[in-house]
Amino acid sequence: MFSHPACHSPSKIAIAIALSLGAIPATYAAVDTGDIQVQGKSQAGTGFFMTAPSGTVNDIPAEKLNKIQTFNKSASQAQTEITPGQLQMLAPTDSFTQSLANQPNVVVTSDGSSQNGDNVTINGFDKNLINWTLDGVPLNDNDSYTIYTNEFIPTRLISGIKYYPGAASAALPGLAAFGGSVDTYTLDPGPDFSASVLTGYGSFGTYNYGALINSGLLGAKSALPTSFWVYANKNYSKGYFQKTPSDQKQLLFKSITQVGPGALTLFYSRNDQKFNYYWGCSEADLAKYGESCNGTSGEPIVNGKPNTNSYVYRFNEYNNWMGYAKYEATFGKTTLSDQLYTYRGNGYGGGASSYATWLYHPDTNTVSKVATPASGVLIYQSRNDTKRWGNILRMNTAVTQDFNVEAGLWYNHNDTTHDRRYFDGFDGNYLGSLYREPVVTKLWEPYVNLTWKAADALTVQGGLKYLKVHRDFTNLGALAQGKPGQFGVDFHTTMPSIGLNYRINKAISVYANYTQNTQPPQYNQFYTGTYNPNLAPEKGKTYDVGMIYDAGMWTGALDLFRVDFQNYILSTDVYDSTGQQVSMLANAGTALNEGISWQNNFKIDDQWSFYANLGLLNARIKTQDQPFPYAPKHTLSLGGVYTMGPWRATLGAQSVGKSYDKNLNPVDAHTLVDASLRYTLDRGGMDHFGLHKLTVALNASNLLNKHYTYKQAYGSEYRNMPRSFYLSLEAQF
Repeated sequence: MFSHPACHSPSKIAIAIALSLGAIPATYAAVDTGDIQVQGKSQAGTGFFMTAPSGTVNDIPAEKLNKIQTFNKSASQAQTEITPGQLQMLAPTDSFTQSLANQPNVVVTSDGSSQNGDNVTINGFDKNLINWTLDGVPLNDNDSYTIYTNEFIPTRLISGIKYYPGAASAALPGLAAFGGSVDTYTLDPGPDFSASVLTGYGSFGTYNYGALINSGLLGAKSALPTSFWVYANKNYSKGYFQKTPSDQKQLLFKSITQVGPGALTLFYSRNDQKFNYYWGCSEADLAKYGESCNGTSGEPIVNGKPNTNSYVYRFNEYNNWMGYAKYEATFGKTTLSDQLYTYRGNGYGGGASSYATWLYHPDTNTVSKVATPASGVLIYQSRNDTKRWGNILRMNTAVTQDFNVEAGLWYNHNDTTHDRRYFDGFDGNYLGSLYREPVVTKLWEPYVNLTWKAADALTVQGGLKYLKVHRDFTNLGALAQGKPGQFGVDFHTTMPSIGLNYRINKAISVYANYTQNTQPPQYNQFYTGTYNPNLAPEKGKTYDVGMIYDAGMWTGALDLFRVDFQNYILSTDVYDSTGQQVSMLANAGTALNEGISWQNNFKIDDQWSFYANLGLLNARIKTQDQPFPYAPKHTLSLGGVYTMGPWRATLGAQSVGKSYDKNLNPVDAHTLVDASLRYTLDRGGMDHFGLHKLTVALNASNLLNKHYTYKQAYGSEYRNMPRSFYLSLEAQF
């Protein structure tokens, strides 16, 4: 009933390779399988979009497990591949962004549990100034450019992350790359059938259970050989603080079908999640209530009055769906790819108010003041409903042996309605909306990227990316009152990029890069204080020089970078037509982000591997002479991986220097230590039980139980998660 690789003939393996690479014609020839590695992406040309990390749900290359990071010696900019070995150091319920935490000048924090999403800063830039993609599809929300890191992909299904801690190249589609790009890739289906059961349990009532089914190769002798995997999982946590549970359900699917000379890839993901807010505790409350302390632990009624901060009202509920269809084929020296994608997100953050409120009534197109009901509280849902679709068309061709051209067009259509809906706290009836604002954003981004091997040791890369954005947004409440409420804006900018790589010798390469980046204003930035129709995109110029070295046992990369941030949007006091001073957002700021990142791997032998990453950073908003929020002067991460037969153990420490929040409150310097232990039994005589592989893992976070604090709003003081453990199991049949 179950089959293993040894049972497959060379021709069947060839079909699987054709299926994954999309570059072998329909007449399948037997091949030597000794050096074959299923990679799932065409390797023709030297462009960016054909070089996804290798791996299938059945198998990940061994060299990707005993290092946390690898480096591309031919890169013309800072570039790191974060391996599955690093991802396996995380608990299954962690967000994939936790894998970035030991990179230089990166800070990853979560409000309690990573399962609810992480906040990420790279070189001082917040996550809405970082470009995020999944299998090449841009993930940033087109209105605010942020990303909710817990929505898209569990770590079990990731083949690797290509991480660019800078503006990178014109060949990377997307927005907001001042802090770099994080390109995450999914594992491909494997050629052999398998069914896995996954489960785990850990601290604070956290658990997961689910299944992963890999079809193996279907229709091997047909015109459309296909392989797919499907994954279903549930994550749950009671939360560190009392009454802050998180309930997450995930469903994902991926298939690859050979169609003619190429491969058709289909992908779908769904994430349904509900979780509560909390704000942390003061020192006094922490001493009184202990680790169950919660800033929102009060009951709905306190001393006979409504408590709008009660956990009963304050929670998030969000559902999102994402899918794409991609066809990629190679014809001679040219690879073509077309990727059509769609996204839908619908959810809200809940809360309550005890004050009478002016509300818009969509049925009558009027605005009126609504008093609090008999219960004394108005319940609201700040709802966000997003519909997005787009297409990425790309071409890569080797014009000559030394000259390569890559070109493409990214189009994106985003339709979002922001609606803060109020309900009667007594009977739940809808009363109206504080605001209802439809926003439509259309985006075009063509690019061209050229790679020229000018000499045997010198490669030059240059490109140009053009961005055109049109946005319409409407304030229905303002229109109902006869006020301005219909707005339309256009932005366009050109972003050049040029870089080179020079190979000094077999062990050392050096590179230099210059790239311009831009980000149009967020839609809601037009509304803060006074409407500014002249708000322009923020811009950045990135300078990047570095060295990549490979001395056998010692590999690493050293990078020096500088970002001149221009047109930074800041709140500015101006005078209106009546001479009254008002607040308005304007392109009034400049900023400087500069520093050094140094990454090192030490592979002693097949058992011992170590890493050491150091970051030094100066990130300041020059106009206001203040530091970027959550931008420490230094980060340092040290750790090791030990492998012995079926055992693999990891230990890592991350040290983060003192920084400041958005209100210039200090965030303590801190060092956190994490560890993991995995045991994998691969077949081992268990075939008669139908069990192909068994993996048991124990993850320990904040092993030394260290705490750091910073002051929050309302005078509270937040503490990070204490020591926690997670035990997980995967049985593959």
